[in-house]
Amino acid sequence: MAEFTAGERVVGLRSAYVVGERLGEGGFGLAFVATADDGRRVVLKQLRVARMGDWKAMELFEREARVLASLAHPGIPRCHEFFATDGARAVDPTDLAGLGDDVSLVLVQDHVDGASLAARVAGGARTTAGEAEALLRKLLGVLAYLHDLQPPVVHRDIKPANIVVTAAGEPMLVDFGASQDRFRRESELGSTSVGTFGFFPLEQVLGKARPASDLYALAMTMVVVLTHRQPDELPIDPSTSKVDVRRACPGLPERLTRALDGMLEPAVGQRFAAARDVLAVLDGEALARREPALPVPQARSLPALVYKAPLYTGGAAALLLYGFLFDNSRSPTWSP
Repeated sequence: MAEFTAGERVVGLRSAYVVGERLGEGGFGLAFVATADDGRRVVLKQLRVARMGDWKAMELFEREARVLASLAHPGIPRCHEFFATDGARAVDPTDLAGLGDDVSLVLVQDHVDGASLAARVAGGARTTAGEAEALLRKLLGVLAYLHDLQPPVVHRDIKPANIVVTAAGEPMLVDFGASQDRFRRESELGSTSVGTFGFFPLEQVLGKARPASDLYALAMTMVVVLTHRQPDELPIDPSTSKVDVRRACPGLPERLTRALDGMLEPAVGQRFAAARDVLAVLDGEALARREPALPVPQARSLPALVYKAPLYTGGAAALLLYGFLFDNSRSPTWSP
């Protein structure tokens, strides 16, 4: 079916929806505000199957629906239903037989009334250390929930654009298209790396994302929000090739500096492994820190590669850097 239009009535499996304004277009479809039959404000995400040139888009779209349907947390938009439609009737997406040639997949979820952290930064809004810590604590609570699931759910694309803050100041983690169950076989996920360069650590380039990968992305997000500087613009500690939090964000409370610093360790074996560990540091609890990261020879030439090489080499340079930087680090406290 064609792209939804304002005023159109879309019939799903559980409800019907009157389409409102278009919110935007992403890599994997269109998004619209809509009103359900019971008056709820929702978001309709539409992916037109007939126009897709990349089946990866369909895989990620279906993954987001599957993951959202399994989650129940106030910091995550709720999924109401997921269906396929040709405009005449709606069916379960696993059974497309009998539909016309122009089929759309539709994901219905809560509408979050607020602004993303990316929009706030773009608009020049400054975030105080206290506000940043409050946001960090709440988002760590969301990650603790996701990572405590069996199997754990790793978001894999945490960045300012994927955190929406409501009028009440509550952060919501959105866009689960890149997420994965930690222990799903790699063959089920495909080989394409997903996420946003600069915000995810090198192990994720290799398809080795784990809960600690989300912690890195969240810390990078908070530093960007505090500084209004992108990841490749941040100061680097030449002895470790990691973001220098003290230089980037001078004047932060020591507990917040320690938390962000431990989340931004390039070597996954040296990074905080769990959201609850970071919360403990913010609460002032003494934790047995991991051994310090080993100094990296010729570190001054590495930062640009660490943040930019995947963009230009399709991950080949990242593969070499990963082995060089991390092979001698302590193994994570849990096996992949």
